[in-house]
Amino acid sequence: MMSIYTRSLDPPRVRIRGIYSTALTKIFNDVGFKIVQPSDEIVQRFNFENKFIESPHVDIWDTDDKRGIFVEFFPQLKERLHKLFFDNFSDVIIRQEKFQTGSVYKGVLYRPAPWGGYIVKLTPNSEGYLPLNDLEGRKFSIGDTVVVEVKEVRSEYKIPLLSTKISVPGDYAVLIPEETVKISHRIKGDMRIKLLEIGEILRPEGWGIIWRTSSMSATLDELKEEIEALKEETNKLMALIEQAPALTKIRTGLEIFNIEFPKLSKDRLDEIRGEVVPTVKGHHWFKSFGNSVTEIVDFTEKILAKEIDINTLSKSVYTYVKEKKFPKRGEKIKIKHIKISGKEIVLGPAKVVDIKEEENGELTFLMFRRFKPGGFYDGIDAQKEAGDYGVTIASSGDSKLVTAYFDVEDRMKGIYVNINTPIEVYRGEIRYIDLEVDVVVDYNGNIKVLDTQKLSSFLENGNISNELYDFAMKKTDEYRRWLSEGGLNEVKDICKEVKDKVLEEEEEIIES
Repeated sequence: MMSIYTRSLDPPRVRIRGIYSTALTKIFNDVGFKIVQPSDEIVQRFNFENKFIESPHVDIWDTDDKRGIFVEFFPQLKERLHKLFFDNFSDVIIRQEKFQTGSVYKGVLYRPAPWGGYIVKLTPNSEGYLPLNDLEGRKFSIGDTVVVEVKEVRSEYKIPLLSTKISVPGDYAVLIPEETVKISHRIKGDMRIKLLEIGEILRPEGWGIIWRTSSMSATLDELKEEIEALKEETNKLMALIEQAPALTKIRTGLEIFNIEFPKLSKDRLDEIRGEVVPTVKGHHWFKSFGNSVTEIVDFTEKILAKEIDINTLSKSVYTYVKEKKFPKRGEKIKIKHIKISGKEIVLGPAKVVDIKEEENGELTFLMFRRFKPGGFYDGIDAQKEAGDYGVTIASSGDSKLVTAYFDVEDRMKGIYVNINTPIEVYRGEIRYIDLEVDVVVDYNGNIKVLDTQKLSSFLENGNISNELYDFAMKKTDEYRRWLSEGGLNEVKDICKEVKDKVLEEEEEIIES
């Protein structure tokens, strides 16, 4: 099996974009990665002598929700990247995508896709989507073999987006199966004209060239050398395609990590960024709220540059966000329970009955939910019956979410203590990563620990660090002891307080 060509991975080159770019640039720069194509802001902050325009071996950008990053990289760097993130962030979650961008398969047209085009069987156990417009009028029949490249791993179709247009990428150029010369939009003026002329001379028969931005920094000899190397890669690839049976992978591509930064990781990112530029506490958490909070954070940090006390300003921003963006009493909110695998389970909606401010400034949300009958409550061995309700206790920054279950006569059915990364509060929701281990008080009053083997499997698979595993085990023991040494009565008292408030509100509604 082939892999994507590069001249050298020494030193590895990384391109970083998004709200985490300053902190991540410092981390990667400190361990010897070469920062390429940095923004003007990053060049200024790190006093880089120039903006290296070479193509990256590692590409980093924000996830859509700004809660983490995607990292696309050459497979040879996998262990080094794993270690780098686990060494720097105690509660980071690393999820590896199943497919690789740029990977090539000899697949089989399996069936028409419901949205047009075809579903292609890539291997006996995997599929991808080939759009109809990619075929450009070429006729295929179900059952035909087809050579395809994975263009997008995370497509709107929930399976990889494919193309029959196989590319052969290098550091300066990409060979494509059409007789043309294309140039990066970042290349302007005389250099653009020069590369067009060079491309027409160097491109192999039947193939075209896309000159990457990095080609601007290469000599003519380096460009010739790379095109010759890519021609050899192309010949090898075509030979493998000819020989390979259907439903096989022919070329490995670029791996992708989907990395989530829970609260402790965001706090660490703040610290690292603060070593480079003035940074308010909570910077990366605030940034994930969106534009309105981002503008306030940017303005505050400009003030910080004038040597005003960082703690005072950080508290001011936190107070603003807490007052303007946090859930309010009486509001119904979502509890976003994120599995280590990345699956999102939305609990609720839960009504916020009361909010208490703790001595450390964090908030505790007391929530009320009613449940539909049918089935059982996982872990507490109790049946779901008509009239059941639950009280959920969640404190910002806490590593547990407590839910107590009651029947219509206010008899407790059980308590479920979910162990998680520290709870983060956002507009209309609270959010955490479920660490798979739970402490429960079951229907018979027994205190039990559940599912430790699940967390062990995520440790073995490289999704979590040893530090996060140890954190979860420590909290498991801590909360088990808490329940047995007075926590049970503490939860009961809070639940009675919440139920009384709910009854008062219901009586007020009836009277009005």
